This record gives sequence, structure tokens and C-alpha cells, in this order.
Amino acid sequence: MTRVALFGCGWIQDFHARGVLAHGDEIVAVANHREESARVFADRYAIPRVTTDWEALVADPEVEAAVVATPNALHAPQTIALLRNGKHVMVEKPMAISVAECDAMIAASRDGSASLMVAHCWRFRDEVRAMRDRIVSGELGDVVRTHGYGVHAGWGPSGWFTDPALAGGGALVDMGVHAIDTARFLLGDPQPADVCAAIRTRYAEGRYTVDDDGVLLISWYDGTTSVVESGWWQPHLGGLEADTEVWGTKGYARIWPPEPPSADYEHCSQPMYSAQIAEFLDAIGEGRAPRPSGEDGRVVMQVVEQAYHSAGIERG
Repeated sequence: MTRVALFGCGWIQDFHARGVLAHGDEIVAVANHREESARVFADRYAIPRVTTDWEALVADPEVEAAVVATPNALHAPQTIALLRNGKHVMVEKPMAISVAECDAMIAASRDGSASLMVAHCWRFRDEVRAMRDRIVSGELGDVVRTHGYGVHAGWGPSGWFTDPALAGGGALVDMGVHAIDTARFLLGDPQPADVCAAIRTRYAEGRYTVDDDGVLLISWYDGTTSVVESGWWQPHLGGLEADTEVWGTKGYARIWPPEPPSADYEHCSQPMYSAQIAEFLDAIGEGRAPRPSGEDGRVVMQVVEQAYHSAGIERG
């Protein structure tokens, strides 16, 4: 049994907490800057310890692993501190707010005995894996192009998600990263050769300053091209979150229909989060490196940085 601490509490940590408990492991503490909300969360999952001092958990020998799901700007400092103290870490996407931070996190893992995993959850969705199997089997021939979606139609987040200092960007780092990583997973995790992008604040002008609309063109070193859409407040949903269209020399396919199949359809559902947590905890128990790795998370942030640079957007 692995003793796990949760950094941050909110809807995403609900999924993680259920996954940890379903795996048969123990959540020993939750750290959050708001003590009141952390106590409500702790009561929900019978977590014995609540603290606003995350550094106390870093030094606590009872904590063996941590799930870091705090604002993006905290991912690197918290993850590095945990890794240096021998705690295994699964960090939420995006891995960090810069490639330089990703490199520091990877170095902290390599220098010690603790593993690092990045929570790109759509890799654990059955439909995504089924598409990957179809591609590997050769059913679609050689893949020529993909088109992925990371879009919210008619709404967008608030709070720290729209604060450039805490989020490191807007819809691209929130939603676009899902489409980037899903395309890369389907293609066998190639490296990006070139990225060009048009990114702007368009639909929520005046609400905030971070980007809410973007289209990326990614050239991979394997010769494949991926188009990625990111956005909040879009007027129309061209595809469900992380949906990806695939064009091959033998055919075309996409992961999901472009529209939700019913009014009560739940796209972000518990099973993929449970499978993701299982990969993290199983890897710890088996003494192996989990996937997606820090290197996988770094590639996504490399694409993000290149896209912002292509669009002429300065960050930080």
C-alpha cells in the first residue's frame, strides 16, 4: 500500500482521490491554500490530515507519493521539492509553465530515486487506445495527418486559469495540451520538428487577457502533420475534448462523433482517471518508470512554447 498526499483540491482531485482509493492505497494528507475547502474535501474521502503548509508534507516520512494538482505555476517548485525528498510524483497537465521548468523537474527525478509521471489523462481512455491500436495494426495505412480538438463551446473557466502568472497561458495550456498529447500518443510519440500557430484572445475580449482561441500546425519528425485547435467560448464544438481525426493512406477515422451522443453524456468520466492513477501506483510498486513520463510532458510544453513564439505572444 502506497501512502499518497494530494496537493490541491477541486474537481480534478475528486477523480484522483477516487482512483487512489479504488486501487487500495491510502490518502494520508491533503494540502491546499484554502483550509476550509481542504477540510470539506478531506471529510469527503476520510483523509486524516489537512494542511496549508505543503512544504511540511514534502519533509514528512509518512508520505511516499503525491499527486500535484495545484495552479500551473506551482507544479515545478512543488514537484522538484517532492522528488528531491524521495517522493514519487504524478503532476497534472500542463507539466509546468516552461520547458526550462520541465527540464529541472526531469533532472530532479533522474538525480534521485523517485519517479515522475505527467497526468495526460486521455491516453488512458479506452476509445483513444482503440484508435492507437487501429493505427499500429496498419488498418489506416501510413498516417499522413491528424486534426485534434481542445475546445469549450460557449463557456470558459475563471479564477487562476485566466491569470497568466498562475496559469502560464490560456486555452492552449488548459485545453490545447490535451489535443497535442493525444495526437502524439496516437502517432507513437514523435518529436516536433516545427510548430506554427495563430493564437489570440477573441471570444472573451475584456473578460481576461490570456488566449481563448488558437490553431496550431505541428510538423513531426516522422513526417506526419497535426492540426490542433484550442479554445474557450467558441461558437461551435467541432470535436469533443481530445477528439482526433486521422487521415491515413488506407482510410480515415476519428475517435468520437463530433457532437455529444446524448444530453446526459459524460465525456470526462472516472474510468480513465482510475486507470491513470493505477499506472502511477503500479509503477511505484513494480519499481519501473510510469508513462506518460516527464519527457512526454516536456514535449507538449515544447510545442506550446513554440506555438506562442510563432504567434508573437510573450509569456512571463
